[in-house]
Amino acid sequence: MANEDNRIPRVDIVIAEDSPTQAEKLRFLLEQQGHTVRVAPNGRVALAAVRERRPALVISDVVMPEMDGYGLCAAIKSDPALADIPVVIVTSLSGVQDIAKSLECGADHFIRKPYEPTALLARVEYILLNRELRKAGPADEGMEIYMGGRKHYIASGREQIVDLLVSTYDEAVHMNEELQAQQREIALSNRTLRMLYRIAGELNRVTTETDACEQALAGLLELPDFRAGWVWLDDGHGGLRTVASGSLPAPLHDVVALAADCRCRRMLREGELRHDVALVECERLQGVAAGEHLARTHAVVPLMAGEHSLGLMNIVRDDSGYFSAEDLRLLEAVGSQVALAIQRAQLYRHLEELVAKRTAALQAEVVERTRAEQKVASLNRIYAVLSGINTAIVRMHDRGELFREACRIAVELGKFRLAWIGVLDPGSQTIRPAAWVAGNSDLSRSAGRELSAADSALLDARAGLIGVAMERRSYATCNDLASAGCEIFPNDALAMGCRSKAVFPLFEDQRLAGVLALYAAQTGVFEDEMELKLLVELAGDISFALEYISKGEQLDYLAYYDALTGLPNRALFHDRVVQLVQTRGETAGGSLVAVLLINIERFKSINDTFGRHAGDALLKLVGERLVAAFSGKDRIARLGGDHFAAVVSGFDDAADVAHLLDRAMSESLDRPYSIDGTDLHLKFRFGVALYPSDGLDAETLFANAETALLKARTNDESYLFYAPEMNARVSEQLSFENRLHRALERDEFVLHYQPKVSLRDGTIIGLEALIRWNHPEKGLIAPAAFIPILEETGLIVETGRWVVEKALSDATEWLAAGVELPRIAVNVSAVQLRRKDSIAWFEQALQAYPASRAYLDLELTESVLMEDVEANIHKLGAIRAMGIRVAVDDFGTGYSSLSYLTRLPIDLLKIDQSFVRDVTTDSGAQAVCSGVIGLGHNLGLQVIAEGVEREEQMNHLWQLGCDEMQGYLFSRPLPAAECLQLLLARKTLVLPDAANRSERVAP
Repeated sequence: MANEDNRIPRVDIVIAEDSPTQAEKLRFLLEQQGHTVRVAPNGRVALAAVRERRPALVISDVVMPEMDGYGLCAAIKSDPALADIPVVIVTSLSGVQDIAKSLECGADHFIRKPYEPTALLARVEYILLNRELRKAGPADEGMEIYMGGRKHYIASGREQIVDLLVSTYDEAVHMNEELQAQQREIALSNRTLRMLYRIAGELNRVTTETDACEQALAGLLELPDFRAGWVWLDDGHGGLRTVASGSLPAPLHDVVALAADCRCRRMLREGELRHDVALVECERLQGVAAGEHLARTHAVVPLMAGEHSLGLMNIVRDDSGYFSAEDLRLLEAVGSQVALAIQRAQLYRHLEELVAKRTAALQAEVVERTRAEQKVASLNRIYAVLSGINTAIVRMHDRGELFREACRIAVELGKFRLAWIGVLDPGSQTIRPAAWVAGNSDLSRSAGRELSAADSALLDARAGLIGVAMERRSYATCNDLASAGCEIFPNDALAMGCRSKAVFPLFEDQRLAGVLALYAAQTGVFEDEMELKLLVELAGDISFALEYISKGEQLDYLAYYDALTGLPNRALFHDRVVQLVQTRGETAGGSLVAVLLINIERFKSINDTFGRHAGDALLKLVGERLVAAFSGKDRIARLGGDHFAAVVSGFDDAADVAHLLDRAMSESLDRPYSIDGTDLHLKFRFGVALYPSDGLDAETLFANAETALLKARTNDESYLFYAPEMNARVSEQLSFENRLHRALERDEFVLHYQPKVSLRDGTIIGLEALIRWNHPEKGLIAPAAFIPILEETGLIVETGRWVVEKALSDATEWLAAGVELPRIAVNVSAVQLRRKDSIAWFEQALQAYPASRAYLDLELTESVLMEDVEANIHKLGAIRAMGIRVAVDDFGTGYSSLSYLTRLPIDLLKIDQSFVRDVTTDSGAQAVCSGVIGLGHNLGLQVIAEGVEREEQMNHLWQLGCDEMQGYLFSRPLPAAECLQLLLARKTLVLPDAANRSERVAP
């Protein structure tokens, strides 16, 4: 309550208290009185706050971190500027030493914990009202006193000491009242405890549920406030039975009356009575309570065993009906003891049965423990085998050595009677024992010698226990060989002391590779699931070792051999060339050694068209024919991709090598290759370097053969021998390629446009944008000289983007000049179309040139479309959705499937110029042109012929019903400026006269 009468001023008070809860409580009390309160968590912070701004009062706890209350008080009193600030110590005054310490530090007042809020506020009011009086009074000097057996110097003045005495007296009076109340409680508690002790003693001796309930009820009714009671227990059928009652009025003596349904029973059924004592106004007491001086409300004590209800204990008081909290706690304690006693009684009934069962269990435990010890010993042996074999796996890299060591470890450490490992022959489905160790040295058989005929050295992998294991791909066991009733391997296994057997399959790369067979001298050894699991793990470790050895062998093989063809690889071939050269060098006047590097022409197109599997099959056939042509697998190598190599010797001159190459090509390499029912004709290029004329070491011979091969490809020769001047040409070629890398950055590319003309009216209906390289030194270079290099280096992507953007830019300028613009076609390479962002890039390019985006066509070669048909169908569909038309360039030169052609979203077919060139003289070319035109029209496609240079070619195509033509007959490719003038002039093509129009095939 706030200070309303203004008897004391509102002042600044500092509180030193490390407990946030206590500090907040004290702050709230003082602020309610209108005071300003500052709180410090320890004495050090409080002292700083006092020095920062002088308060009217300091209230400090005693026990605080860093600086306690005594230290804080002493620091304030020792400072002349602060010494007159009243300091109140909040302490428990638990002993003489606490009082002495408070006096020694100079405390002014004291408040005992725990404090009453009103008492604390009264003490603060007293201190503040008297502070001016204390300022005017003389300062008391300290004194020495003897207290608690020790001498203390008291810094506090007499007034402070009086305050202490007053505080002590008030607290003593309060403590005396509390002590008397506690004595009364103790007396009541002693009586209750004696009763509880007696009940507990009786309950410890009872052996039945009824006795437990009667003893507890009798003890409770001895207390003066409890008048009557009865106990119900669960009858095991969902109901309650009365087992004890006491001091009941006459109307309730009838068992039937107590068994009737009432509110107590309903609350129990509905789950409202669990662990807490409940007070219930019971209808049983309504008619008898007044006459018997009984209350109408009684206490219901649930008797619980965990969450399970054992019953209810009901207690009735006198007619006051008041159950105190102490009464409820007492009943709850007794209820807990009764519940425990009931459980003990229930347990006692079954004690003898439990003892009998336990005795039997102990006997069984002894037997089981014996078995467990045997099992542990067996598991330890198997673990030892596992450890030994794992160690062997790390050391051994030979199958036979691994098998022998595994069998030895199984017999010596695993104590098996016999162990052997057999290897599977997948073709004959037989098992050949490869390692064999028996428990006695005289029975051991050498792993290097096959078993005797009586033991069937080759075992049927489909018969007996081995067959079961192989079929299941899991273990198979026979735990009693003597009564198995089947053929046993080995035949003398019983004579060797073997009584049980287990067979475990071994795997290599998930394929069955063999079996591990283990024999034991006792029956039933292979019954335990855990042991079998460990033995399966053992077989798995051996399988892992087999796979590890196999992979090592495979790695060794792959280090020197090509995985696809089985031919030596570059490394092994290089070593053989080195050895052959050294051998010839050591032999004076030795014959020539020829190093041949071989390349398959257009292999990539075949691989892209027919698929990777067909390409791989073709490479295998090529390898086989090379081996046959050059007489030996050790003379041939596959260097990678479509590159092979051969080394031959024993020749007197280069002509002999040339004859060998001619014979190899005519007799073997030039014959058709049948792949998936299709005959393919291949063309090979050879580069030849001769020892010693072209090099004295393998590296030089390889380099010069590579130069010769490059020259053969450039000159379209089947083979070429190395000549020194070739290196100069190769160097020039490399310089050309390096200059090409910078051509795009230096803006050296230009576009020329060749018109496309309608064979219906002779007007220009389209343009094809053709890239040229304006070389600073060599002038204009045709695309055939640099496009392949752009594709190999990946520069075709950036260059292709430039072509599209440049064509759109030129089209935009021509539209601005007022030209009636035809459609412009640009060529797209496989590298561009293969990229994931190709569609997104086309869309970006069109958005950058909105005026000319409707005039763009794309031309793709037949081989590009067939590279990944499904993906290209999706991409071309997206491109057409942008308004771009799609044309198939060079149609008829690739390997198109007509079924795919009907699905591809295309608009035009371009007849390759190789067919147009001979259309007037060659019947085959005429048939191809006629067939393509008919096919295109039947598919609803426009057909254009490219490379038309002569009028008779144009006339023939016109008669066949071709839609468009392109070629030098009408115009060569023109620079952009000249093309613009051509469009403005509206030049047209002169078509055959009207008299011949009846001869034309209708499109």
